[in-house]
Amino acid sequence: MPAPIFTPQGTHKNDYIEVDGEIDWAIIPAHTLPGQKVDMPIRLRVGDQDFGEKHIYHGHADWLTKIKRSASELVWEKLSLQGGKFFKGKKKRHNLYVNLTPHCLIVLERQQDRATNTHFYSIVTMYQHRPQRHDKALADYSSTFKNPNANTALRKG
Repeated sequence: MPAPIFTPQGTHKNDYIEVDGEIDWAIIPAHTLPGQKVDMPIRLRVGDQDFGEKHIYHGHADWLTKIKRSASELVWEKLSLQGGKFFKGKKKRHNLYVNLTPHCLIVLERQQDRATNTHFYSIVTMYQHRPQRHDKALADYSSTFKNPNANTALRKG
């Protein structure tokens, strides 16, 4: 399977990064999370020091270099696989733990695309982390845009 193509729509912090021409990287089915009545896409934005691809890269460059991935590659790989759990995060945020090596936490925040009036989960950050023993799962992660070959498509080195 060929590796995906990641294309920023622009350089503004709120511009989306497309994966193979799509701004929706994954779709969480309706009723997966409390209060979620419709299917919700997950999107990655260019971001800045506080969120998005730039935040992930600048905050975790050593980790990404060690595992031979760009921020976009690792996000895509993790969202394409099953085996994660949602946990409650800070206000308006959900934490997605993807329990596949390397273990990681993806922090999602509900946003609204004003141009299309579409609600979506924006990727705030991602870092190495395991759930704590006292953390309680809200739901299992599954996506209608899952890629069964993601674990081999990006293998490097």
